[in-house]
Amino acid sequence: MERVKRGWLMPTGIFIRDYLIVHRRGYSQQIWRALKAERAKAGIYYGTYQSFRVNYIYVLKKLGLIRPVRKEKAKNPKWFDRTYYEIVPGREKDPRWAHPQIAFNPMRGGSPYRRGYEKAAKKRRIAVAVAPVTREELDRIWTAAEAFLREKGYRITRDVMDSVVPEWTSEVALYPTFKERVGYTIRKAAETEYVSRVARRWIRVEEAPEPLKSEAVRLGKTLEREWLRS
Repeated sequence: MERVKRGWLMPTGIFIRDYLIVHRRGYSQQIWRALKAERAKAGIYYGTYQSFRVNYIYVLKKLGLIRPVRKEKAKNPKWFDRTYYEIVPGREKDPRWAHPQIAFNPMRGGSPYRRGYEKAAKKRRIAVAVAPVTREELDRIWTAAEAFLREKGYRITRDVMDSVVPEWTSEVALYPTFKERVGYTIRKAAETEYVSRVARRWIRVEEAPEPLKSEAVRLGKTLEREWLRS
């Protein structure tokens, strides 16, 4: 059989998705056998079962496109138990089915794929993060940031932060974890206090002249990194 690897009418990821849509669920070797039969008829190289399981079943599971639903005890004790998978509800039209390995690791694809998936990943991160932060969480974020700032000799208050940098309460939502949100708050508060000390009034860092502005940004990032390492 000729080992044809390119020009497939249906990528492996799409085949797996369509198989699971039709059969609702299946175990990895069962799906591979169906793929093998179809590719063999077309004279297309289908790879080994081990490669299929590692490069597709594992990757699709890590991407959240499929999920295990039940296990079946193997008849032979030397064999592995069968794990049946199904598509995660709502993921049937996810574009990552076409190139799951590149979606899992964009560096495996060419430049157009890398750029496309990196942009999509960034949009997904922002879409998840833009959910508004509750007042209770903002209070917790500020309390943690203020305690750290006090240790470093900063005296900026929540009232000042809210009036001078009011956008912090929405921008903080762009960071996925509580620790990163506190780090962002520390950075913005430190920048604001640093330039305000020189100006002798509370001002935004954007209003400060160079090189004071750059120095404030550098200092804020340094404190943020120190917090994240703590």
